[in-house]
Amino acid sequence: MSVMKGFMWCLAVLFAQLGLLRYIDLRVATMQRLQEPPLEPAEGSVAPELATHEKQGELDA
Repeated sequence: MSVMKGFMWCLAVLFAQLGLLRYIDLRVATMQRLQEPPLEPAEGSVAPELATHEKQGELDA
């Protein structure tokens, strides 16, 4: 009987987790999306320098 009781507890916990996940999923789906800034690099950024090094295959070791 204890195996059956453990199995039922396992199923109960599983369905509780699935219910919570569904609730959170519905809450997140109703949230407004964040406005994303444009993907242009800012002046003085290091990102363009890194991109040129990666293209040339140089390593700064």
